[in-house]
Amino acid sequence: MRENKLKARLKAGEATIGSWLSVAHPTIAEVMGHAGFDWLIADMEHGLIGIESLQMLMIATQSTPAAALIRVPWNEPVVIKQVLETGPAGLIIPQVNSPQEAHAAVQAASYPPRGIRGIGCQRGAGFGARFDEYLQCGNDELFIGIQIEHPRGVAQIEEIVAVPGIDLVFVGANDLSASMDLLGQTRHPSVQQAIQAVLAAAKNAGVAAGLMAGNSNEANSRIAEGFQFVGIGHDVGLLSQTCRAICEGVPRGK
Repeated sequence: MRENKLKARLKAGEATIGSWLSVAHPTIAEVMGHAGFDWLIADMEHGLIGIESLQMLMIATQSTPAAALIRVPWNEPVVIKQVLETGPAGLIIPQVNSPQEAHAAVQAASYPPRGIRGIGCQRGAGFGARFDEYLQCGNDELFIGIQIEHPRGVAQIEEIVAVPGIDLVFVGANDLSASMDLLGQTRHPSVQQAIQAVLAAAKNAGVAAGLMAGNSNEANSRIAEGFQFVGIGHDVGLLSQTCRAICEGVPRGK
């Protein structure tokens, strides 16, 4: 089984940047994976990605230097079990608001005795070629990230980061601001205070913290604060941004 280099880098204290895949096309994954990102997340929560196209994205991303991750649509054992068969380096699990929910996420993603994950023989296990090795190493090599997107999660963050098996707490600032009755106000002092509370707890627990940045300058600032897992944009957003900048930069008259 491949060593999970992303997990090792984060445990060593390194900073990483990545982006999101919302369109189920392997060429997009290859282009972005070769661009220099450390990780790419195939987004099943908000992206247009189903289980059958997910495996194509894993194959394409894993042909590049970027780690292939998946955000599942929900903290649900059946979904997590099926998604893991496609062979990602790790998972991002949304809306984790308590230590109990964090523990449930780890259990769903882990083989016994740590968890309840069912044993299959698909791509993750090399379709049988690496079956025994995968069973022995799967729990240790899988990267598990959870998203903090609600004040309930922030209030219990110290207990959440203490749950064994959690490698990352990722702040979803948009949903966090909305759940604080500050829809769209991710820069509001109360939202930023909550983000810093998550970062402080993660640092104390030796767990990586992550969030989204609007551009490379903001990413550098967040990394300087101690965030190790910083996302910048997503496939269609970056494409749209580039196209709009080109068109706006060429004035045309009638």
